[in-house]
Amino acid sequence: MTFKHALVRLLNRRILPRWRLVLRKSGHDGDDFIVSEKFRQVLIEDIRDRLLPFVSREARLLPEDAGARLYQMIEDFFRLYRERPVRDNAGGSGFNGSLTLYVLARLLAPRLIVESGTWQGHSAWLLAAACPGAEVHSFDIEHANLLYRDPRVTYHLGDWTGTDLGRPDPAEALVFFDDHVSHAQRLREAATRGYRTLILDDNVPAQALYATGLPPVPTVDMLFDARVKPGDEIEWRYRGRLQRFVCRPADWTAAALVREYHKAPPLADVSFYRPHIGLSLVRLGD
Repeated sequence: MTFKHALVRLLNRRILPRWRLVLRKSGHDGDDFIVSEKFRQVLIEDIRDRLLPFVSREARLLPEDAGARLYQMIEDFFRLYRERPVRDNAGGSGFNGSLTLYVLARLLAPRLIVESGTWQGHSAWLLAAACPGAEVHSFDIEHANLLYRDPRVTYHLGDWTGTDLGRPDPAEALVFFDDHVSHAQRLREAATRGYRTLILDDNVPAQALYATGLPPVPTVDMLFDARVKPGDEIEWRYRGRLQRFVCRPADWTAAALVREYHKAPPLADVSFYRPHIGLSLVRLGD
């Protein structure tokens, strides 16, 4: 890490948040955008067409006017994203990941949202905005990176298993895991606590574990990849450091908890903002 990088990180984490300020580079996702109305609509239509097959997998999420409703949600997101309080969400969800998360949250319309992985506070704000009638709880083991506290969100310092939120109604609760903890572990915890609808981030395959700094191994993708076997040793390099994971047989029992899961489609080749890695919708069995 360079001195400049260390200084910027110190200012952003310890000093500037007191005044809700942050040092950032110009030109982050969403700061540059199309202005011409005709082509703004073309862009929204292209994103809608990319997302529609994904969200339509569960027929109850969309009515007969699915295309029109999804178009309106994306248009709403475009306006909302320009008002985001955390302008530079480096290390968290950018435009593409935020868009998919926003659409899923609005379609699912939960009354209770639990987020594991607060980071800078962007996704908690986004989930609260997507579901204004929901009770939102956000957990993280540290708040040193937290830049924005939304008044609609209850923030918890510690792991999500450390607070009893009561037994949820499975049909009205949503958990968003973006905390770099083993997906197998989080699946078991969610099932034990009565949650059935999950959104998992960083759901990368075994051959792409280098794509993120702390992959939540084993990911759901790995659990359902017949080429990945318990006992396999996987090594990869991330920023020059050798990483290693041994697939434990006990982790693979978590696959039996999953009724279905769907990977969100990539949007980077449509929006031309930076790619987002591995957002997936997971349904656990009863």
